Amino acid sequence: MRAYRVEQLDGKTVLASHAVEAMAPFVAARRALGVEVTLRGDAAKWIRVVELTRLRPGVFGFKVVGRRS
Repeated sequence: MRAYRVEQLDGKTVLASHAVEAMAPFVAARRALGVEVTLRGDAAKWIRVVELTRLRPGVFGFKVVGRRS
């Protein structure tokens, strides 16, 4: 498992931050927020996932598409 920082953003303003371990960035976002996600596109409210286990961390952007059941 890899370590990720999951941040909820409104534009460039960070609203909340979570530390999560998961196998993939989208799984980290789902696990931290309890919502289904998809690629960000141009959404103003979005989720940034930063991979913390690499020398050059990957940064991924997602948006909420629905609640998990």
